[in-house]
Amino acid sequence: MEFDLSRVLDALPAMVWIALPDGQLELINRRWSEYTGLSLDEARGLEWQTAAHPDDLPALLERWRSILASGQSGEMEARVRRFDGQYRRVRVQCSPMLDDAGRIIKWCGTVTDVEDFRRAEEALRRRELDFQLIVDSIPLPVAVTTPSGEVEGLNQLTLDYFGKTFEELKGWKVSEVVHPDDLERTVAAHLEAHQQGNSYNIEIRHRRADGVYRWYNVLGLPLRDSQGNILRWLHLLIDIDDRRRAEAALQAANDRLARASQVASLVELSASIAHEVNQPIAAALANAQAALRWLGRDPPDLAEVREALDDVVKDGTRAGAVIDRIRSLFKNAPPSLENLDLTEALTEIVALSRGKALKNGVSLQIQLSEGLPTIRGDRVQLQQVMLNLITNAIEAMSSVDDGNRNVRITAGGDDDNVFVTVQDSGPGLTQATLDRVFEPFYTTKPTGLGVGLSICRSIIEAHNGALWATNAEKGGAVFSFTVPISTSATSSKGVRDPVMPSQAPQPLANATT
Repeated sequence: MEFDLSRVLDALPAMVWIALPDGQLELINRRWSEYTGLSLDEARGLEWQTAAHPDDLPALLERWRSILASGQSGEMEARVRRFDGQYRRVRVQCSPMLDDAGRIIKWCGTVTDVEDFRRAEEALRRRELDFQLIVDSIPLPVAVTTPSGEVEGLNQLTLDYFGKTFEELKGWKVSEVVHPDDLERTVAAHLEAHQQGNSYNIEIRHRRADGVYRWYNVLGLPLRDSQGNILRWLHLLIDIDDRRRAEAALQAANDRLARASQVASLVELSASIAHEVNQPIAAALANAQAALRWLGRDPPDLAEVREALDDVVKDGTRAGAVIDRIRSLFKNAPPSLENLDLTEALTEIVALSRGKALKNGVSLQIQLSEGLPTIRGDRVQLQQVMLNLITNAIEAMSSVDDGNRNVRITAGGDDDNVFVTVQDSGPGLTQATLDRVFEPFYTTKPTGLGVGLSICRSIIEAHNGALWATNAEKGGAVFSFTVPISTSATSSKGVRDPVMPSQAPQPLANATT
């Protein structure tokens, strides 16, 4: 019978042992012997203890005595020396064998090598610990969620921001922390990202512990295994509230700066404006004095008086028109789109610029194609652009000899766009200036602010047009812009790309000067 039991034990695919009721080893199978390198004689009784790691033996014996005393099944773990001298962790499971009277007659047990399993567990714990350390070291609020969206980890900055514990935030709802106005698109972004497995990037407001909402740029990144399966989602919360406020303040400052630039340009031309207004007033005064003289004749020359008074009315009307143009340029009103006669608008600005041109010894030449189509735009803003370009051209020739200072203003068009060019006879622009001339705060003037051309480009682009600068072949700078013509003039035609210099149609030969 003993021989047959040994054969059965040797056939089992596990390490098996049998002990007496007092715990002394009685029998081992071949696998146990091969694993430990001990024969039955070397392991019998209490000699098996030589295979246990010295540091683990006291706890192992204490556990074994506890199981013996209880008479119940149990298990224990310890490091055991393998046949090659290596200590490996094993799990020992044992159960009592009872006779018909319920007395323990033997103890049967199995030994399982769990070293690889324990190492894998420890490696996983280390990875989880390392991952948590990385998350905690990120100087941003971070949330880690499972592929299904359940909160798995939060760093301390997240807990501090929301003023809650991990347990309180573990079951949080998006609606509790996201601004109501941002909730719908936040949920949509999360659902789309989880369905498609793609990262997401949204800007939303989160409620802080004190109830204040702040803007955050939320980045969601899927963390995948080597097969591409999503293991976790990493959510980074980047506080951009200060940046958003700064952007809003900068936009308000830019709006004020644009207004200041417009007013500054008009202040520079105050002498020209006074000249334009004084001309019709002086003419009206002269005609009124002539009318008084003709009334003083005996008999009064009523025909001459009537003609002089007609001239007074015309001069007064002309002065009123000039004042109305100036008032519209100064008026701080929102953009007002209208069908605009470019010829009329450009002629008015040239008239306003003639005083400054004469003062600086500059000859203004204007050449407009006949029958220019109507454009759709803000009259005040587009006139501001024209005024800025003409003023810059006049000032660019301060180093040019008198008699050679010329500004040529040209306008033309095609089926889709109209164009305006302002060319001076100055020294032209360097390549460095051409590259940066439209940058905010870039200027070549000693007292310039460097905002005029930047604002001009913004205005033209807001009109779906383009503004650019080049140098003329024979010297001097050329500033050109295009704007689409009014849809009412093109019927059902769409707006094409802006006309560039090489495409700009030439002015007609009979254009006015």
